[in-house]
Amino acid sequence: MELCTKCGKKEIFLDNLCKECYQNKNPLLISFKPVKILVCFFCHRYFSKGKWTGFRKLENVVKDIVQKRLVFNDDAKINSFKLRPVIPKYKEGPNVKINIQTEITVFGTYPGKKTVLKEEYVLPVKVIFILCPRCSRHKSGYFEGILQLRDVDEEVIDYAVNEATKQNQRGIFITKKLKVRNGFDIYLTKRGYIHELSRELLNKFGGETKASKKLFSRDKQRSRDIYRINVLFRQSKFRKGDILKIDDELFKVRNIDRNITAVNIKTGKKKSIMPKQIRVRAAEEIKETMVSLVFPHVEILHPETFQSVKPENIKNRKFKVNQKVRVVVSDGKVWLVD
Repeated sequence: MELCTKCGKKEIFLDNLCKECYQNKNPLLISFKPVKILVCFFCHRYFSKGKWTGFRKLENVVKDIVQKRLVFNDDAKINSFKLRPVIPKYKEGPNVKINIQTEITVFGTYPGKKTVLKEEYVLPVKVIFILCPRCSRHKSGYFEGILQLRDVDEEVIDYAVNEATKQNQRGIFITKKLKVRNGFDIYLTKRGYIHELSRELLNKFGGETKASKKLFSRDKQRSRDIYRINVLFRQSKFRKGDILKIDDELFKVRNIDRNITAVNIKTGKKKSIMPKQIRVRAAEEIKETMVSLVFPHVEILHPETFQSVKPENIKNRKFKVNQKVRVVVSDGKVWLVD
């Protein structure tokens, strides 16, 4: 009877060794590399392969990294393996370190054998919470430029702050918000985004923008100057949908950027207006009323006198009695603005 050449047992598994001695010499899992994971406690990203990647569960991060560090026995067939990180309770914070025991279960077969063997291991994993480079900039008050909001509504300020806050995952942060005379300053960590946000404000609210730059430092490695920028946004005093009176004619604002694009509510013709050069005043406020008559012609209730009157600018449109419409009253005449 053959005996195990190592321990003397009678049962031979492979290579003159019993199963236990053979597995000790030829484990399914040959080795695993030590694992240390850097995690940013502010933006919840982890560092791997030279980049920072977002995650939802720390357990999934541990599994992903450990799996890539495992080296299996080429002489064995690995049927499957399981990873179960045992994570202790912890609180995230600067330089907080937690030790995680990752239980590894491997199932496999050896050459010429059908029996599936099971092996268990425990791999220590260390997780260290730090601030990633971009969050370090944010916390240190670093900024690359200022969005200067002047003569704006609260709606504009709220919109700018909310939109900038949404960019955190792109590495863009607000490092300071400062109330100043006639407006608000927003300090941001990315120059390019300041231009992007100012264009959004211009398209949404109308107005004007003006950019300037100031030398901040010198990048010696790349031999180039580094600038901080200021982008001024000043809100238009008009909004989309406003009714303007120009030379006794009424225009509805269609679009606002550096100029105002408006449509004559009588003729339907477009007009480009430069607010700084043309004296423009807002017409009477837009009011809501209803259709009182559709035959033989359309009439509406005057929003002030409540008399049934014929609008000045009836177009080829179909109306229904009691249908709600928006109008403006100018010089005693009623105009449809929808």
